[in-house]
Amino acid sequence: MLFLILLLPELLVAENLFQNPGFESTSGWLCNSCTGSLSPDKHGGSHSYKVTGRQHDWAGASQDLHLAAGHTYYFKVHVKILNTVDGKQYHDVQTMLDIVDNNGNHKYDTPGSTKFITPGQWHLVGGDYHIPGNTKSVRFYVQIPEAGVNYLIDDGELTQVQTLSQFASDADKRIDHLRKADLKISLSGSANPSGIKVEVQQTRSEFGWGSAVNVNYIQDSIHKKYQDFFYDLFEWAVLENALKWPGLEHSKGNFQPGNALNAVNSMLAKGIKVRGHNIFWGGSNVVPSWQKSMSGSELKPLLEKHIGDMAKTFRGKFQHWDVENENIHLHFYEDRLRDPHITEWMFREIHRLDPGTQRYLNDYSIVSGGQSTMAYVDQGMHFKSAGVPVSGMGIQSHLGGNVDVSVIKRRLDEVAKVGYPIWITELDINQGDNHRKAQHYEDVMRLYFSHPSIKGVMFWGFWDQRHWRPQAALANGNNVTPNEAGKRVQQLLKHTWRTNESHDISHGQTVSIRAFKGSYKLLVHHNGKVIHTENFSVGQAGNTLKVNLSGSGSNPHVDKVLIG
Repeated sequence: MLFLILLLPELLVAENLFQNPGFESTSGWLCNSCTGSLSPDKHGGSHSYKVTGRQHDWAGASQDLHLAAGHTYYFKVHVKILNTVDGKQYHDVQTMLDIVDNNGNHKYDTPGSTKFITPGQWHLVGGDYHIPGNTKSVRFYVQIPEAGVNYLIDDGELTQVQTLSQFASDADKRIDHLRKADLKISLSGSANPSGIKVEVQQTRSEFGWGSAVNVNYIQDSIHKKYQDFFYDLFEWAVLENALKWPGLEHSKGNFQPGNALNAVNSMLAKGIKVRGHNIFWGGSNVVPSWQKSMSGSELKPLLEKHIGDMAKTFRGKFQHWDVENENIHLHFYEDRLRDPHITEWMFREIHRLDPGTQRYLNDYSIVSGGQSTMAYVDQGMHFKSAGVPVSGMGIQSHLGGNVDVSVIKRRLDEVAKVGYPIWITELDINQGDNHRKAQHYEDVMRLYFSHPSIKGVMFWGFWDQRHWRPQAALANGNNVTPNEAGKRVQQLLKHTWRTNESHDISHGQTVSIRAFKGSYKLLVHHNGKVIHTENFSVGQAGNTLKVNLSGSGSNPHVDKVLIG
């Protein structure tokens, strides 16, 4: 009940600003350079709106809107395309805005698009958009870049994105509820000495905090300062590029995983959990160069062999596989094989070969921008309904210099509706001002840590000399010295969001601690000397430790610690 009260303002249903959003009549909607009519083939309610006879790419269902300049809005509609043209397997569907400023100038822009839509199924299209301050009028419409494609539209939603006016305090309340639990420690037994102190040291967080690492720097002894920074701060890792197909197989048939495998094994030996990034990456500029001229019939056996090689080599070593990277944007294998379901096959095949490793989608421009958020939601919903063995959704989170946590949270909330766990897989903030960068990292980390669907956060590198965006780094120079942002991250991960406490205790007394979930070590002290250590964990239900002492008042010892 407490958590419901904390979230109540966010649970209130926002007003839908579309007229006739359910398309139960044609009221409020205009078919611009096309023919519009009601159809019984609906997503919800009794009817949808059927768009036929489109004469131009931009032709489609439209509505004039009354929106406040200077505010951000979320646009969503469900679309089913009825045919394809020009021999294509699928088409892209775009939500569009015609924005007219006070001088009568038109700006055409898209809140969001969903690519690779095949006929016959309902798909979600949309995104968020900030209305400029000098806006006079706005028209919303749905566009398919090829004339002649007919479609149905239904169940629209237009809502204003609310500003989080008390973001930090509200997020901290959610963190306390989500990430902490009650730990109780009591003392009993035949000995009743004075000078007993119990200390709890958190050794690992239940929530995942990690970073991408370079395959050579993480294992070569000459880069000890790089390694020290990483191992001091993080508990999860992912290899930046070493697992990608071009790096593992420079030439066809020459699969060489040795360097990557050594790096993974060295991190596992130090207690680091590792993500596998990635098995496939279907962009024409990132697939192995020797594949680019191959036919679909030539490629399919190579896909089968590669997924087998990856499973055989790395089975059981990773917590997650990123199965097909950036698939809502990139469709090299779908196009070349003429198979729109090849990514679903990839998930099913790696699940068959390596069932113990979770399988993740992973994509960009999901929270850093709004144009792909609903496309990602759409993919997650379709994979889920098709029974594809997806374990979770990865969100890359490459952010720019301006961070709006209100908008980012709304995007996260949309993805969370799919119902999968979420990992932030590639966080960086490209900001040259170290003061602003430090605050942006803290705000974004607090948002992610406080979101109930997010289970972990991976930074996409930390050192400016091994970072694709050096201004986003947490540490600088040859000594890998933390900058202001790095110090802020260290403070949050090692102190603010960690539980390490000591308390005096005596018979009949219970020490109560609100502890962050994770793994712990209990140390029992007598007059400053450690007389016992015990490992335990704090999970959702919390934990209870009952320390039983025997011996004498001057020489006590711990017989046992009852846990749970």
